[in-house]
Amino acid sequence: MPPRASPLLLRRRLSTRPPRRDHPKLAALLGVLTSPPTSSTPLPLALSRAFPSPSDAFPLRTLPRLLPLLPSPLLSLRFLLWRLIPSSPPPSTHALSSLATSLPDLSSSVPLLLSSSPQPLPLPHYALLLSISAHAGVFPASLAVLRHMRSFGLVPDAACFHHALRAAGSASDVSAVLEIMAGSGASPTVPAIVTAVHKLAAAGSFESARRLIDKMPEFGCVPNAVVYTAMLDGMCSYGDVDDAVRLIEEMEGSGLGAKCAPNIVTYTCLVKCLCGNGRVAEALGVLDRMAGRGVVPNRVFVRTLVQGICTERRVAEAYGVVERVVGDGGISSGQCYNVLLICLWRVGMTAEAEGLAQRMMKKGVQLTPAAGSSMVRELCARKRFLDACHWLGIMEENGVLCDSDVYGTLLLGLSEEGHVHEAAALGRKVVEREIHIEASCAERIVELLKQYGDEELASHLLGLKQDAEVLSF
Repeated sequence: MPPRASPLLLRRRLSTRPPRRDHPKLAALLGVLTSPPTSSTPLPLALSRAFPSPSDAFPLRTLPRLLPLLPSPLLSLRFLLWRLIPSSPPPSTHALSSLATSLPDLSSSVPLLLSSSPQPLPLPHYALLLSISAHAGVFPASLAVLRHMRSFGLVPDAACFHHALRAAGSASDVSAVLEIMAGSGASPTVPAIVTAVHKLAAAGSFESARRLIDKMPEFGCVPNAVVYTAMLDGMCSYGDVDDAVRLIEEMEGSGLGAKCAPNIVTYTCLVKCLCGNGRVAEALGVLDRMAGRGVVPNRVFVRTLVQGICTERRVAEAYGVVERVVGDGGISSGQCYNVLLICLWRVGMTAEAEGLAQRMMKKGVQLTPAAGSSMVRELCARKRFLDACHWLGIMEENGVLCDSDVYGTLLLGLSEEGHVHEAAALGRKVVEREIHIEASCAERIVELLKQYGDEELASHLLGLKQDAEVLSF
């Protein structure tokens, strides 16, 4: 059997199509990238001469579609470094994640880039390579960058080491980064230690994680609840629930100090772990532990606990949690019941969810847009389009506005099922409010409406089509 292609390589193959060589900017870019480099005109200079304003020539939003079209992974990487450095403001986390996904073969292209550079790269280039490697989860690329920096006597800053630790996939990866850090004479910061501890614990190296925490004072850092919570969450990821419970008991004791006492994030991690391993009764008991220590539940904690209980279809206990939290005054009844409503829909308890929604409406408890949207989506998923249309109308009468994608999904469902009157009414509402609909969905709706003879509405809806991003400069 032939070896399977890596996900990134497969994505590159699927997304690559013949470039539009008639497009002036793309054709010019390909011409620069494929021209033999000269000592007097290196690639960055050639690119800058051809495109004096990189951000105007190649907007950030177009790069994920553009990078796989370039002649080689190495040239894609070189082009990206030129395009983003210097960049003001720097790309967002979401943008970097999208770029990392679109860059092919980082594990080989980054070392190839470094090995072909006889001189050190500019420091911002190293930082960008480490950040992209972290988002892609490609540790070999991160390690190659750190070693290249050290070979020129450059000391990576705290952010660089943190990026490398984020890319680590095993305990040995973490150890490799910490060794380079020690050899550079750099001390790990608290964020780096938190990341390292979580990675070690998630790999099952609990003793190594604990030793690193114990060494924090040597680095000028004080152990706190954040780092112990990271260790607990790592234990949960590894699947060792009992050790996680023992750790939180240690945190609740006096031995670690007041700064290491568990907080709401710690308890949320524990509840998620307990529920995920079918230990719902113990998860319910966490509320008592929190009450005894004066830790007040927040919405994330309630959602995590209620979701876990609903997954086991223990509805009465889910209501009990909501009533208890509301009674304690930590979270409003509206917030809690909306959380419960979303959870019931997500686990497929349709009848119970509809009953709760009706009771909430009667008692004047407002549905949130998230809960309302979730409700309509789930009804559409079950092909109950008329019920979804009914509920959407009720929610709108009560001032609840659902997400835009809900309207497109419901309108398409009504049209496909032949509910012409309801589809036309909803379509007119979409046009009046100028609600944009995803392109492929809108095109199918327009096709169906034309079949039903409503050419005018179809024409209006076509104008609201939300095109997917295309490669344009």
